[in-house]
Amino acid sequence: MKELGTELYVHNSKWVCRTLYQLNPKEIPFLKKKWSKQELHIQQQRYKKELHVVQHFMKKLIQHMAGIPTLIITTDYQGYILDIYGDDSIREMIDSCNIKLGAKFDEKDVGTNSVSLSLEHQKPFAIIGTEHYHEYLSEVACYSTPIDFTNKGSLIGTVSIMTTVNFASNFHLGLLSSAVDTIEREIQLQEQNHTLHLLNQILIDSTPIGLIMTDQCGRMIEFNSSAESILELSKQSVIDNPTRLSTISEYIHYVLETGEIIENLELSFAPLKSDYDKRLLLDVLPLFDEREMIGAFAQFRDMTSYHDLQQQLINSEKLSAIGKLGAGLAHELRNPLTSIIGLTHLMKEQTGSNQYLPVIINELDRMKNLVNQFVAYGKPSKMQRGECNLSQLVHDTIDLMRNNACERNIKIHFEPENTTPVVHIDKNKIKQVLINFIKNACEAMPNGGNIKVKFDDNVENSMIRISIKDEGVGMTNEQLEQLGTLFFTTKETGLGMGLPICIDIIHSHDGKIEFDSEVGKGTEVHIFLPLYQERMDIL
Repeated sequence: MKELGTELYVHNSKWVCRTLYQLNPKEIPFLKKKWSKQELHIQQQRYKKELHVVQHFMKKLIQHMAGIPTLIITTDYQGYILDIYGDDSIREMIDSCNIKLGAKFDEKDVGTNSVSLSLEHQKPFAIIGTEHYHEYLSEVACYSTPIDFTNKGSLIGTVSIMTTVNFASNFHLGLLSSAVDTIEREIQLQEQNHTLHLLNQILIDSTPIGLIMTDQCGRMIEFNSSAESILELSKQSVIDNPTRLSTISEYIHYVLETGEIIENLELSFAPLKSDYDKRLLLDVLPLFDEREMIGAFAQFRDMTSYHDLQQQLINSEKLSAIGKLGAGLAHELRNPLTSIIGLTHLMKEQTGSNQYLPVIINELDRMKNLVNQFVAYGKPSKMQRGECNLSQLVHDTIDLMRNNACERNIKIHFEPENTTPVVHIDKNKIKQVLINFIKNACEAMPNGGNIKVKFDDNVENSMIRISIKDEGVGMTNEQLEQLGTLFFTTKETGLGMGLPICIDIIHSHDGKIEFDSEVGKGTEVHIFLPLYQERMDIL
């Protein structure tokens, strides 16, 4: 029996068709509006997942209606046909009505129909035989129910069953409504699963922690992008060859076999493309579904930088302790050393010529120089900056060093710029740096050679570069990496304190020092200093 009010809706629809649309009930109804092939393709792609679910359940429903000729029609919220399949005999019966993919069910074209009524009133409708406005459809029974494709009420369509009158039954509408309820729940579930999957992937791929998940047999289920980055392995390569995980796989299998938890385990991992081991902090946990183990979950972090920083901190503390000890010792030695040097000079004046006194005095002077370096490195440097013509300062420094260079059969060539670079520096400090590097260049060429000093003010960030190049023995890459480390030196009699002091001086001037060197071809030192720019106060 029909639902109360349905007959009234049908009656009103027929009145509209007759009075307003002036349709002829004896004519064959025809769906006039239709999408183009491109529009149909776009809409079918838009509803692709939903149509797949509808078709899956409705084909099962057709199986339950075995022996009953059935056609299934799915429309969007405007009545356009998105999908149509089922019994060919029903198709032939309605073919002349243009009920095809992309056509629109419209009351003013096809008269009273279940699709239009279901969309208009948002409820199931059955239009059987003569309840249709057109006599041509009197042998057809149609059942339609609205379907919410989004489960939000914002995008409604319909699913319809079409059969012949002799197979009409009120049971069909209830069966269709029940099927649509199931379809809506399935669509909602798939949407929720899709959303959860997206959130899961975002969380998994955005974390800096490497994540690995396996099933109970140890087969890979999840291997996130951070795991690929840390281990330098692609997910597919690990799936193809799980042994590439080496020790991590061993711990995963141990957890799968024992069910025990591994936490905060430090281990080394050697990536195939790297020439150093990485330090990892690993956790492995068993995964349970209620009481049954279904797999294992491993997470790990790259602690290599942390360990390197920790080692640097230890080395820094050692150097700091050595520096404080050396500075204190230097202060204690300087006073008696000064007295000894003074008395030695006095002995030389009183006793006249003595072949050992010059040697003693030279060695004592060298000791005094080393002590002074300790003291200079152990206390903060006081800067006395002022405007300076850098070209003139370099020229004066080279003149000071020429005699020492000539004694070693070394020539110093200076290439000043046409411009006169002005810098804001402590002249004495920078002069100390220049003397140190020119002296180092001389000592690197025991058999003589050339030293080239030049300017370059065409560098970035308003900097000027002073380059000092020698033709000495050069340095290896390992030696270059250690330059500037306290107490590291390539000289047999050096203490390794001159260069750290120079670097500190240049850094205090907001500059930097770079080195280019090759064994057998010499070394070039680049000193960068900011050019002086006169500052004006804005009133």
